[in-house]
Amino acid sequence: MSTLRVAMVGCGLIAPQHLEGYKRSCGRAVVVALIDTKEENATLFAQEVGGSPKIFDDLNKALEWGEFDAVDIMTPHDLHFDHALACIKANKHILLEKPMAINLQECEKLLTAGQDHVTQNKKVFMIGENAQYWPEVVKVKEIIDSGRIGDVYFAKASYCVTKLSCPLEMRVDSKRWEFNPARVGGGILMGGSCHWLRPLRMWLGEVDEVVGTVSESAFEGMPAGYETQAQALLRFKNGKTACFQGLYASHALSDTPFFQVYGSKGEITIGGGFKAGVTVYDREHVNGESQGPALGYSESFPPEIGAFVSAALDGKPLDADAMYCSGEPRISWAIYRSLESKQWEKVWDS
Repeated sequence: MSTLRVAMVGCGLIAPQHLEGYKRSCGRAVVVALIDTKEENATLFAQEVGGSPKIFDDLNKALEWGEFDAVDIMTPHDLHFDHALACIKANKHILLEKPMAINLQECEKLLTAGQDHVTQNKKVFMIGENAQYWPEVVKVKEIIDSGRIGDVYFAKASYCVTKLSCPLEMRVDSKRWEFNPARVGGGILMGGSCHWLRPLRMWLGEVDEVVGTVSESAFEGMPAGYETQAQALLRFKNGKTACFQGLYASHALSDTPFFQVYGSKGEITIGGGFKAGVTVYDREHVNGESQGPALGYSESFPPEIGAFVSAALDGKPLDADAMYCSGEPRISWAIYRSLESKQWEKVWDS
């Protein structure tokens, strides 16, 4: 197989980002089918895809047709479990958008099924976390590994975004699943916070326990029960620590850095913008040294899709397996538990 035939499941907000990745695959992947419960969404998106892909309003109908090798599942969070299991049963390579499930029970069942899919069916089971490939995040990892800022001992992650400048759609509409806590599995923690938690794990190691809180803010039109604020302390298994704060705001916000990493010899920052770059502060550069042009958050998707295509066509190992990718929702669930217990909660022991 020299070309991966892909069915894209869900033609919503994130689909164009994934499509750009397939278009940059140098012909190694082609989108042959689009599945969306709203057929008009798929029909409209087909114009961007090109090549007259088959259109379905139901995943099972597409699987019955079956003329594709892989599925890219971008449906609402509460459908991930059932959709992934159906695609495992159909013996397809799978790219499943984060989070893999909206509760621990479904997550553990899917981990077992996914592992069997990999070992027995020799198929790819990849959880999509594009922050793994965010160019600025990767650059920070390289700088840390080079030893330039010495021993890293603390980091801050600030996922504070306003609908006034966020490049992704943040129009709050109670009819949209993205703002339905039952479908998302929560609020800001199960929505976008994972993209800020993954870099912390890449840089500092695995998280052992967390303590935190969540609450709702005055975001005009936000449905009740959808938390828009989150704060947490993270303690890593190696003893390092980090703090995380998240906020969805309808008003203006300052240009707070998305990330700050502190070491014994200096500091690294990723600026407060989706196209912000990396800056290093050390003895030789007390006012900061820019680390090249900023590529930005959106440039994380092509290498993510490229990793999926390479895994399916070439057998290249994934940069992060499904068990590792369960870490972000596990952190979120531990923070939710901490809200109730008002104490530190283990991430992996429950």
